[in-house]
Amino acid sequence: MGWRAQATRLGGSSQLRPENGCRSLTRGVLGYAVRSDYKGVWTALSETLSSAKMHVSGTEDETVFETSGAGTAGFLLDNVGIESTDIVLEIGCGVGRVGKHLAGRCRRWIGADVSPHMLEFAAERLRDFPNVEFIELSGNDLQPLDNNSIDVVYCTVVFMHLESWDRYGYVEEAFRVLRPGGKLYVDNVNLCSDAGWSIFETHRQFPLSRRPDHITVCSTPEELREYLRRAGFEHLQSRPGEELISVWGQKPNFGNANP
Repeated sequence: MGWRAQATRLGGSSQLRPENGCRSLTRGVLGYAVRSDYKGVWTALSETLSSAKMHVSGTEDETVFETSGAGTAGFLLDNVGIESTDIVLEIGCGVGRVGKHLAGRCRRWIGADVSPHMLEFAAERLRDFPNVEFIELSGNDLQPLDNNSIDVVYCTVVFMHLESWDRYGYVEEAFRVLRPGGKLYVDNVNLCSDAGWSIFETHRQFPLSRRPDHITVCSTPEELREYLRRAGFEHLQSRPGEELISVWGQKPNFGNANP
C-alpha cells in the first residue's frame, strides 16, 4: 500500500465516527469546542505513546507506522527535493514518524510541535541521530527560528487540524524562516476527491456538542495554492492523491526576502 493510500488513516481523524462517542477535549464560551487551542488539545491527545501514534497516523502498529513515514519521506525527497547540505524543518513533527527517515538525508533536521509530549517521543525515536533539534511551538508562529535560516520546510497531515487562518499563518511564517530559494511543502485531505468527500460526509454527522477538537477539516487544491501564492511563493506545484492534495513552492531568490 502506497503512502497516499495509507493517508486514509492520517492523523487518526479520518477514522472518527459519530457512533464512537468521541468528545471534545476543551470547552470555550457557551460550551463550544476550542479547536484553536492547539497546544491544549494536542498535549492531551499525546499523553502516552500509544495515544500519540494513534492520533498522528491512525494506528499503533509499528510496521505500518514505519512504512507510512518512509513513504512520506520518499515523496518529499523525490518531488520537493532535500539535499545533504540542507537544514530542514518539520512543522508538527509529532513523534518523528517522517523525521526518522529524513534526518539522515540532510545536514540538520528540526522537529517543531505544540505538544511537549510529542517532542519527548520524537526525541526518543530519533535518539541515534546527532543532527536533530526539537522546538516547542506556541501554536501561532515559528518562534524562535530566525529569518532566512531554513532550506526546506514541510508540514504534512497537520493542516487538517488547523483553522484556515492558522494554516495561512504557518505558510507566512515558513516564508519568513526560509532562505531565498528555500522550499515549502504542505498537504491536506482533498475535499475535491471522492475519498476526501467521504471523510467530509462522515464528519458532518457529528452533532456540534460531540465534534472532536481535532476533527479533520479538508482543503481544496485552490485553497492551498492560494496560501502559498499570497505569501509570496513561486514555482508552485501540486499533486492530487487518492485522499491528499500536496502543494509545494519556492521562496524567490530575490525581492521579498528581508533579513
